[in-house]
Amino acid sequence: MMSSISLQHFQFARSGTLGLLKGINETKWDEQPIGFPNNIRWNAGHIFVSAEFFLHQADEEYEMKHGDWAGLFATGTKPADWSNNIPSASDIISALEEQAKRVEAHFRDKTVNSASKSVTIGPLEMNTVDALVQFNTFHEGNHIGIIKSLNNVLK
Repeated sequence: MMSSISLQHFQFARSGTLGLLKGINETKWDEQPIGFPNNIRWNAGHIFVSAEFFLHQADEEYEMKHGDWAGLFATGTKPADWSNNIPSASDIISALEEQAKRVEAHFRDKTVNSASKSVTIGPLEMNTVDALVQFNTFHEGNHIGIIKSLNNVLK
């Protein structure tokens, strides 16, 4: 069966994320220009951690990876609070690539399902797998824009 439109959009966004990140020298990943609350490494890790959260809410059988990264990259965290064991750019890129494969394999025939747990953000209630995949893709697109902005400022 062909994957859903939502999964195709997820893969399209992820391809953009990976292409962008692979084109940025890791020496720039930890620079944080004035006016930006986080850096490129944080945004890249945040994309991964957020997807793991949203997709596990969509289907509790989706196995979350790198749970220890949540303390670094979840909403409300910031690089200024980091001490050690920060994943390298290649670690994050590899995790994002592997995640894309897991998402496609796990959710291929499940987008029409009800979510294991409904998620409400502001006025938006997401109670299907499809809705959570779509929101995750929207979220990733926002962070692609932030990473592009950071990269432009740092050039």
